[in-house]
Amino acid sequence: MFDNLNTQLDSLVVIALVVMISSVILGIALAYFYMFIKREDGYVSDFPWTMAIMPPVVAVLIIMLANNLAAGIAVGGLFALTRFRSNQRNTEDIAYVLLTVVIGVIAGTGYVAFALIFTLFMMAVILVLYFLRFGKTSEKNLALRIVVPESLNYENLFDDLLKKYCLSYAINRVRTIDFGTLFELTYHIVIKKSTKQKEMLDELRQRNGNLTITLTVQRFNQVD
Repeated sequence: MFDNLNTQLDSLVVIALVVMISSVILGIALAYFYMFIKREDGYVSDFPWTMAIMPPVVAVLIIMLANNLAAGIAVGGLFALTRFRSNQRNTEDIAYVLLTVVIGVIAGTGYVAFALIFTLFMMAVILVLYFLRFGKTSEKNLALRIVVPESLNYENLFDDLLKKYCLSYAINRVRTIDFGTLFELTYHIVIKKSTKQKEMLDELRQRNGNLTITLTVQRFNQVD
Protein backbone atom coordinates (compact mmCIF):
# COMPACT_ATOMS: atom_id res chain seq x y z
CA MET A 1 0.00 0.00 0.00
CA PHE A 2 2.72 2.44 1.00
CA ASP A 3 4.77 1.42 -2.03
CA ASN A 4 1.87 2.30 -4.31
CA LEU A 5 1.40 5.62 -2.51
CA ASN A 6 5.10 6.44 -2.86
CA THR A 7 4.99 5.52 -6.54
CA GLN A 8 2.00 7.81 -7.07
CA LEU A 9 3.73 10.63 -5.22
CA ASP A 10 6.89 10.19 -7.27
CA SER A 11 4.85 10.21 -10.47
CA LEU A 12 3.01 13.35 -9.35
CA VAL A 13 6.28 15.11 -8.52
CA VAL A 14 7.74 14.26 -11.94
CA ILE A 15 4.62 15.49 -13.71
CA ALA A 16 4.58 18.67 -11.63
CA LEU A 17 8.25 19.37 -12.40
CA VAL A 18 7.74 18.87 -16.14
CA VAL A 19 4.65 21.10 -16.10
CA MET A 20 6.31 23.81 -13.99
CA ILE A 21 9.46 23.95 -16.11
CA SER A 22 7.55 24.00 -19.39
CA SER A 23 5.13 26.63 -18.03
CA VAL A 24 7.97 28.88 -16.90
CA ILE A 25 9.65 28.59 -20.31
CA LEU A 26 6.40 29.44 -22.12
CA GLY A 27 5.70 32.32 -19.73
CA ILE A 28 9.17 33.82 -20.20
CA ALA A 29 8.91 33.41 -23.97
CA LEU A 30 5.57 35.19 -23.97
CA ALA A 31 6.99 37.95 -21.72
CA TYR A 32 9.89 38.55 -24.12
CA PHE A 33 7.42 38.57 -27.00
CA TYR A 34 5.28 41.14 -25.16
CA MET A 35 8.33 43.37 -24.55
CA PHE A 36 9.17 43.22 -28.26
CA ILE A 37 5.63 44.13 -29.31
CA LYS A 38 5.39 46.99 -26.79
CA ARG A 39 8.93 48.35 -27.17
CA GLU A 40 7.69 51.52 -28.89
CA ASP A 41 4.60 52.19 -26.78
CA GLY A 42 6.29 51.27 -23.50
CA TYR A 43 5.05 49.07 -20.67
CA VAL A 44 5.06 48.75 -16.89
CA SER A 45 8.34 47.07 -15.92
CA ASP A 46 6.79 44.50 -13.59
CA PHE A 47 4.19 43.30 -16.11
CA PRO A 48 6.60 40.88 -17.88
CA TRP A 49 7.34 39.37 -14.45
CA THR A 50 3.64 38.70 -14.01
CA MET A 51 3.46 37.03 -17.40
CA ALA A 52 6.46 34.83 -16.60
CA ILE A 53 5.22 33.52 -13.25
CA MET A 54 1.49 33.28 -13.96
CA PRO A 55 1.54 30.08 -16.10
CA PRO A 56 3.42 27.86 -13.58
CA VAL A 57 1.30 29.15 -10.69
CA VAL A 58 -1.94 28.36 -12.51
CA ALA A 59 -0.58 25.04 -13.81
CA VAL A 60 0.39 23.77 -10.36
CA LEU A 61 -2.96 24.95 -8.98
CA ILE A 62 -4.75 22.91 -11.65
CA ILE A 63 -2.64 19.83 -10.82
CA MET A 64 -3.32 20.10 -7.10
CA LEU A 65 -7.06 20.59 -7.57
CA ALA A 66 -7.51 18.03 -10.32
CA ASN A 67 -9.15 15.43 -8.06
CA ASN A 68 -10.49 17.70 -5.34
CA LEU A 69 -13.77 19.31 -6.35
CA ALA A 70 -14.40 20.97 -2.99
CA ALA A 71 -10.98 22.64 -2.96
CA GLY A 72 -11.49 23.77 -6.55
CA ILE A 73 -14.79 25.44 -5.66
CA ALA A 74 -13.16 27.11 -2.64
CA VAL A 75 -10.28 28.48 -4.73
CA GLY A 76 -12.70 29.64 -7.40
CA GLY A 77 -14.65 31.56 -4.77
CA LEU A 78 -11.42 33.06 -3.45
CA PHE A 79 -10.49 34.32 -6.92
CA ALA A 80 -13.98 35.77 -7.32
CA LEU A 81 -13.70 37.68 -4.05
CA THR A 82 -10.17 38.93 -4.66
CA ARG A 83 -9.86 42.49 -5.90
CA PHE A 84 -6.81 42.89 -8.09
CA ARG A 85 -5.66 46.50 -7.84
CA SER A 86 -3.24 46.45 -10.77
CA ASN A 87 -4.07 49.26 -13.17
CA GLN A 88 -3.59 47.94 -16.67
CA ARG A 89 -2.86 50.57 -19.30
CA ASN A 90 -5.22 49.07 -21.86
CA THR A 91 -7.35 46.06 -22.68
CA GLU A 92 -4.48 44.51 -24.62
CA ASP A 93 -2.60 43.92 -21.35
CA ILE A 94 -5.67 42.23 -19.88
CA ALA A 95 -5.73 39.92 -22.92
CA TYR A 96 -2.11 38.99 -22.27
CA VAL A 97 -2.94 38.15 -18.64
CA LEU A 98 -5.82 35.95 -19.80
CA LEU A 99 -3.50 34.30 -22.32
CA THR A 100 -0.96 33.39 -19.61
CA VAL A 101 -3.74 31.95 -17.44
CA VAL A 102 -5.02 29.80 -20.33
CA ILE A 103 -1.49 28.55 -21.03
CA GLY A 104 -1.15 27.60 -17.37
CA VAL A 105 -4.48 25.77 -17.39
CA ILE A 106 -3.58 23.81 -20.54
CA ALA A 107 -0.17 22.84 -19.15
CA GLY A 108 -1.65 22.00 -15.76
CA THR A 109 -4.08 19.53 -17.28
CA GLY A 110 -1.13 17.67 -18.80
CA TYR A 111 -1.27 18.91 -22.39
CA VAL A 112 2.21 20.45 -22.41
CA ALA A 113 2.71 20.01 -26.16
CA PHE A 114 -0.65 21.62 -26.87
CA ALA A 115 0.29 24.51 -24.56
CA LEU A 116 3.42 25.03 -26.66
CA ILE A 117 1.45 24.90 -29.91
CA PHE A 118 -1.18 27.30 -28.54
CA THR A 119 1.52 29.76 -27.37
CA LEU A 120 3.27 29.74 -30.75
CA PHE A 121 -0.04 30.10 -32.57
CA MET A 122 -1.11 33.11 -30.49
CA MET A 123 2.34 34.70 -30.91
CA ALA A 124 2.00 34.31 -34.68
CA VAL A 125 -1.50 35.85 -34.66
CA ILE A 126 -0.38 38.82 -32.51
CA LEU A 127 2.72 39.30 -34.68
CA VAL A 128 0.64 39.42 -37.87
CA LEU A 129 -1.74 41.95 -36.31
CA TYR A 130 1.25 43.98 -35.11
CA PHE A 131 2.88 44.22 -38.54
CA LEU A 132 -0.48 44.97 -40.16
CA ARG A 133 -0.89 47.78 -37.59
CA PHE A 134 -4.34 46.37 -36.94
CA GLY A 135 -6.50 48.88 -35.08
CA LYS A 136 -3.82 51.57 -35.04
CA THR A 137 -5.10 55.09 -35.29
CA SER A 138 -3.60 57.37 -37.88
CA GLU A 139 -1.21 59.96 -36.46
CA LYS A 140 -3.21 62.59 -38.35
CA ASN A 141 -6.16 61.99 -36.02
CA LEU A 142 -5.28 64.16 -33.05
CA ALA A 143 -6.77 65.45 -29.83
CA LEU A 144 -6.22 69.18 -29.42
CA ARG A 145 -6.61 70.78 -25.99
CA ILE A 146 -6.53 74.56 -25.78
CA VAL A 147 -6.61 76.50 -22.50
CA VAL A 148 -8.15 79.97 -22.68
CA PRO A 149 -8.71 82.62 -19.98
CA GLU A 150 -12.17 82.97 -18.48
CA SER A 151 -12.55 86.49 -19.87
CA LEU A 152 -11.99 85.36 -23.49
CA ASN A 153 -14.99 84.48 -25.66
CA TYR A 154 -13.87 81.13 -27.04
CA GLU A 155 -16.84 80.48 -29.34
CA ASN A 156 -15.62 80.28 -32.96
CA LEU A 157 -12.36 81.85 -31.82
CA PHE A 158 -10.16 79.22 -33.48
CA ASP A 159 -12.42 78.18 -36.37
CA ASP A 160 -10.51 79.99 -39.11
CA LEU A 161 -7.17 78.52 -38.00
CA LEU A 162 -8.59 75.01 -37.70
CA LYS A 163 -10.09 75.27 -41.18
CA LYS A 164 -6.70 76.40 -42.45
CA TYR A 165 -4.72 73.48 -41.00
CA CYS A 166 -7.29 70.68 -40.65
CA LEU A 167 -9.36 68.53 -42.96
CA SER A 168 -12.01 68.37 -40.27
CA TYR A 169 -12.47 69.36 -36.64
CA ALA A 170 -15.08 69.06 -33.94
CA ILE A 171 -15.20 70.26 -30.38
CA ASN A 172 -15.76 67.39 -27.96
CA ARG A 173 -15.72 69.03 -24.57
CA VAL A 174 -15.48 72.33 -22.75
CA ARG A 175 -14.63 72.41 -19.06
CA THR A 176 -13.42 74.88 -16.45
CA ILE A 177 -10.08 74.40 -14.68
CA ASP A 178 -8.09 76.18 -11.99
CA PHE A 179 -11.20 76.95 -9.93
CA GLY A 180 -13.04 78.37 -12.92
CA THR A 181 -10.40 80.90 -13.91
CA LEU A 182 -9.62 79.07 -17.16
CA PHE A 183 -11.50 77.10 -19.81
CA GLU A 184 -10.11 73.97 -21.49
CA LEU A 185 -11.43 73.26 -24.98
CA THR A 186 -10.96 69.76 -26.39
CA TYR A 187 -11.15 69.19 -30.15
CA HIS A 188 -10.91 66.11 -32.30
CA ILE A 189 -9.03 67.17 -35.45
CA VAL A 190 -7.78 65.55 -38.65
CA ILE A 191 -4.83 67.60 -39.89
CA LYS A 192 -3.84 68.04 -43.52
CA LYS A 193 -0.75 66.31 -44.88
CA SER A 194 0.86 69.67 -45.58
CA THR A 195 0.26 70.96 -42.06
CA LYS A 196 3.30 71.83 -39.98
CA GLN A 197 2.28 71.34 -36.39
CA LYS A 198 4.59 74.03 -35.02
CA GLU A 199 3.12 76.69 -37.30
CA MET A 200 -0.40 75.69 -36.30
CA LEU A 201 0.44 75.76 -32.59
CA ASP A 202 2.21 79.11 -32.90
CA GLU A 203 -0.89 80.70 -34.43
CA LEU A 204 -3.19 79.08 -31.90
CA ARG A 205 -1.19 80.31 -28.91
CA GLN A 206 -1.34 83.86 -30.25
CA ARG A 207 -5.11 83.57 -29.89
CA ASN A 208 -5.22 82.00 -26.41
CA GLY A 209 -2.77 84.34 -24.72
CA ASN A 210 0.12 81.86 -24.89
CA LEU A 211 -1.54 79.49 -22.42
CA THR A 212 -1.18 75.71 -22.54
CA ILE A 213 -1.95 73.88 -25.79
CA THR A 214 -1.70 70.07 -25.96
CA LEU A 215 -1.68 68.00 -29.14
CA THR A 216 -1.85 64.21 -28.77
CA VAL A 217 -2.69 61.17 -30.90
CA GLN A 218 -6.41 60.48 -30.81
CA ARG A 219 -6.69 56.76 -29.87
CA PHE A 220 -10.32 56.57 -28.84
CA ASN A 221 -13.64 57.91 -30.07
CA GLN A 222 -14.15 59.88 -26.87
CA VAL A 223 -11.53 62.01 -25.22
CA ASP A 224 -11.06 61.50 -21.51
